[in-house]
Amino acid sequence: MKVILNTGRTIWQGQAIESGKDLPMYINAAAICHMNKEMMDELGVKAGSNIQVVSEYGDVIVKVVATNETLPEGMVYIPMGPWANRVIRPTTDCTATPSFKNIPVEITPTAEEVLDMPTLMKVYNKVEMV
Repeated sequence: MKVILNTGRTIWQGQAIESGKDLPMYINAAAICHMNKEMMDELGVKAGSNIQVVSEYGDVIVKVVATNETLPEGMVYIPMGPWANRVIRPTTDCTATPSFKNIPVEITPTAEEVLDMPTLMKVYNKVEMV
């Protein structure tokens, strides 16, 4: 399913990042994709299902959550963090900030697991494996 991804801060992601990026609390707050119930039904997923999100910049596995606020049709939302960073446009257009909005992505259900943050960094060669 082709959709538009937006990212941003959430209260829960902000609280969890202060607790520790390697804790389950942070994974549960940032490795998620908010989706309208109608879109979840169309994709054949339920809250807690894993999906793969693919953009021209990369891919990532996250869990689906039903959004509390209605999103515009054809839009999904992933909180800012290392999972969203895998699929956003990395160029900054001289602003020193990558583009976190209006990213075309394709989402599909998957049986692949959501990676914790340290593993995500190692898999995507962000840090050296020891």
